[in-house]
This record gives sequence, structure tokens and C-alpha cells, in this order.
Amino acid sequence: MKREFDWFGDIEVFDPILSATESSVIESLGCTVLSVNEQARREVLKPTLFFMPHCEANLYSNLLQANWRIDRLSRIVLFGNSFQMYEQQVILDEKVIRATKRIIAARRITSEFAIEMVSDDYFPAFHDSSWHFFSPGLGSELPLLVSEGS
Repeated sequence: MKREFDWFGDIEVFDPILSATESSVIESLGCTVLSVNEQARREVLKPTLFFMPHCEANLYSNLLQANWRIDRLSRIVLFGNSFQMYEQQVILDEKVIRATKRIIAARRITSEFAIEMVSDDYFPAFHDSSWHFFSPGLGSELPLLVSEGS
């Protein structure tokens, strides 16, 4: 994609299970493979797409926490697990509540578009996945959240 669209900036990739061969292929395509696991705590300074399908809730929470300012969140497009599903499935488990607190708080400024399954062939890859766009309205304020212990 980067070759076709000259307006793309740097493409950085991280997956803790990338093999050396996969990393070499990714780099040959003009991408940078990150060597440090940031635990999704990447601060966003320019428009950024995060492709995070089927990650644990704490990674989405870390990304939100690192960018818990309106100017930063509005630069993020996220492909990942449905925030709506997290909200519907919150149970009275302290660890789950702590991991999803920021995700649920972000829902009020999130436009979420679920991936519709047109074939069962793709269900395992994309079930419960959504596109997330953060667009706080003018004068919106993000809720002040107490530290989540991370």
C-alpha cells in the first residue's frame, strides 16, 4: 500500500510472535519492525492507524491511556475488538473491570463500525472486530479516570 499511496508515512509493525523470516519480509516491503514491546503505549503525534485484531483488553486500554487527550485521540483510527462487546460483557471481576474501564469511558466519543461477516470462511479472523474512530465534539471533555494500576 505504501508504494501505491505516497501520502502514507512510516509503517511500523510489532507483533511479539514475529519470526525472523517474517520480520525480513516485512522490512523488504518498506516497513520498520519494532524491536521493543511498548505494550501499546504509543503516543500519537500524527494521524495513525492501529491494526490490533484480537488483542487483550489491557492493550487497548494502554493505547487509550497513552493518548487520553482529545487532540491525540482524534488522530487515531483503530481496527480491533469491538468496544461495544466489552461494554456488554463486563462482569463483576475486578481484573476485567480495571482492564476495560478506559475502553468503556471512550465509547461516548467513539464511532464504531462492526465488520459484517459475509461468509463463515472469515469468521475466525474478524468476529467481533470493528473500526473505531474517536471524534469528540467541540468542547467535549474526557472523563478523569483514577489510575488503573498499570
